[in-house]
Amino acid sequence: MGKIKVGVAQVSQTIDVETNLAKVLETMDQAAESGVELVCFPETHLSGYRVGLLDADASLSSQVLENALCKVSEKCKELEMGIIVGTETENGKDKPFNSAVVIDEKGKEIARHHKSRLTPKDAEGYSSGTGPTSFYFKDICMGLVICFEGFRFPENVRCLAKAGAKVVFHPQFNHAWPGMGWKQPIQEALLMARAGENTIYFVSANMCHINNNCRSFIIGPDGLVMQVSNLSQEMLLVDDLDMTRATHAFLKQDSNEMTKALDEIEPEMRSS
Repeated sequence: MGKIKVGVAQVSQTIDVETNLAKVLETMDQAAESGVELVCFPETHLSGYRVGLLDADASLSSQVLENALCKVSEKCKELEMGIIVGTETENGKDKPFNSAVVIDEKGKEIARHHKSRLTPKDAEGYSSGTGPTSFYFKDICMGLVICFEGFRFPENVRCLAKAGAKVVFHPQFNHAWPGMGWKQPIQEALLMARAGENTIYFVSANMCHINNNCRSFIIGPDGLVMQVSNLSQEMLLVDDLDMTRATHAFLKQDSNEMTKALDEIEPEMRSS
């Protein structure tokens, strides 16, 4: 499986699809210059986030969103790079799904995940999907959870790890209402726990906002931060992920791999 270079785009989000699309295409060019093979954008980046930017019942054309995804697909083919991008998906006469779409380096949609765990505020604007979503990109098993379902429901990430995922992506839209600043250290600790408890990579992309309440991260299988953004600043995080480190040690309760993950190797053995 080797290595894969991933990118995390912490970018500003608006209520205008064309503006959001332009930011995606611009950032993809930047990511390509850094050799990124798969880049992750924040929750609902193309559509704009209901109950955060848009009204819960705002009118939004599904055709406009699909046209935007077509342009993203063309860019993927041009750059030979994959993408995970937040949007929404029409759901008949019911509220739309809060979705994240995975497009591969050939421009083919390979997965579409609908957020399954909604906050009470989310539920004003969205319908609930079903469960986490796994997919393969360049023969690597990966997983996808959106915001709340990755923070507060560890069973979702564990389910993906059990399915073989070595990397879980976590698009989020997280900004602070007055009095909510206490949540940042808790939320960020939960992200590190998701990586460490499953011995997998956890890659979280938050949008850029003046009142950001969580940073964007690339976190290693040991739960340690590899790359982290600054709050309220547009940034592209980039790093190489070595799949041999994502061992699912604690999931499998593999004694040898747990010893390595816990760094409990005897000093005299380290030099051998």
